[in-house]
Parts: sequence; structure tokens; C-alpha cells
Amino acid sequence: MNLTNMRAVPPTAASNELSLAEWVCLTLVAQKVQHGWAIGTLLAPEGELGRVWSLSRPLTYRAIDGLVDRRLLSRAGTASGRGRERVVLHVTPTARRMVKRWLDTPVDHLRDVRTVLLLKLSLRQRAGLASEALLLAQRERFAEVIDTLTSTSADDDVVDLWRRESARAVRRFIDQALVPPPASGEARPELRLSARNQLHGTVVEVSHGEVMSMVKAVLGDGQRLSAAITKEAATDLDLAPGDPVVMIVKSTEVIVARLS
Repeated sequence: MNLTNMRAVPPTAASNELSLAEWVCLTLVAQKVQHGWAIGTLLAPEGELGRVWSLSRPLTYRAIDGLVDRRLLSRAGTASGRGRERVVLHVTPTARRMVKRWLDTPVDHLRDVRTVLLLKLSLRQRAGLASEALLLAQRERFAEVIDTLTSTSADDDVVDLWRRESARAVRRFIDQALVPPPASGEARPELRLSARNQLHGTVVEVSHGEVMSMVKAVLGDGQRLSAAITKEAATDLDLAPGDPVVMIVKSTEVIVARLS
């Protein structure tokens, strides 16, 4: 994070140059956090936002200085209380519009979910803003890359394994954030089917097409069995090599059930 050599620039150019620290500080001021000391408290490791992403007080003050230089924040008046920075901060109308766009915009990379997306969701939550639209846009933004990373085989190396499992974790996180968990104590329905040919196995390969996905599994005796299921079903099951499954055969069709 490089916040040095800050200079005053027109607000129209500022949005392309803001660091994550500056975006967060700007958003907090837009949410009526009045001064640097209060912002630093929220971003301390033990603070409300610090458990997601923390920033030291010197870097917090430096980020605020940069926003003032860019004419996105202004200083006027003082607030009572203890601490180094008690000058009241005010956000400009341009900056307020920038904050709204930033909070509404999904991140571009899977690696940014842990920090940037989680920060946006936390900032939206503290402001009482709904996040469903952002999460839906984020799921759509990641759909193609997650499909690519989860179209894998058992021969993948450790790097491929890490990428695949990270992609699956992101997909699960977004899906669970969109759908509240069941009430405590609510039992999961038991899997009961009329089909009697239920063969236990382990997934060895998943290949996604535009509409259909091919799931290949190895049974306990070493035999291999393949099933063509819809891509939507494969995504809902979150299938990947190593997962225990039941291959359910009825007539000429094979149904896949995942074992948790």
C-alpha cells in the first residue's frame, strides 16, 4: 500500500487512484464517522472493521490527508474528546456519489473476496444497506472463472487443487450470504429414493459445458461410472474430485447424489 507522494488532483480523476485505505476512510466519513480518531478505532485490529481488514493510525491519518488533498474531504470544526485527531471531516457531493458506486461494484478477482468484498459487505451492513444486488452481480462476475477452475480432474497438482478449492469456497460463501441458513435445530431431509441401484463412489473428474456437465466417479471396486447432469445441478452440488457421492442408476439414466 503506497500512500506517499500524494498531490491534489481534480475529483474526476481521483477515483482511479484511490487505495483501499482511502476508499474505506472515505466511505466511513460518508457514513458520518466524524474524525480520524474514530476511523482509526474502527480499523484497529480489535475494531468493528479491523477483524476484516486493519489499518494503523498513522496510515489512517495519511489516507485522510490524501483525500483532503484530492478535495474529496474537507476539514471544518472540531469534536470534543481525547485523541490526536478531532477535526471534523466532511465529504463532498462528488465523493458521496463515488462511495455509492464503489459499494455497488463487485470485485474483479477471487483473491479480493477476503478483503475488498468482505469490507464492502461489512460497510453496507453498518449503513443498513441491502447487499443482495451486489452479491448477485458478484456471482455473475465470477461464474465463468469458477466454472473453469472447477472443471478439473484427479490428476491436478497442488496449485490446481488450491485454486479449485478457493473457487468453491468463494461460490459457497456468496450462495450462503444470499440465502440465510436454516433455523437452528431444523433437520436436513433424509435422502430416500425409489431407485434401488445406488452405487457409492468418489468423484475423479468434473467437466463443465455450457449447459451440461460430465461427472466421472470411481466405485469401490475400481469401476468407473460417468453421468451427464445439468450444469446447474453440478453447481448446486458443488462437485469436485475427491467428493464422496452416490451414483443412482434408474433404467438408462444415472443420477448423482453428493454425500456431505
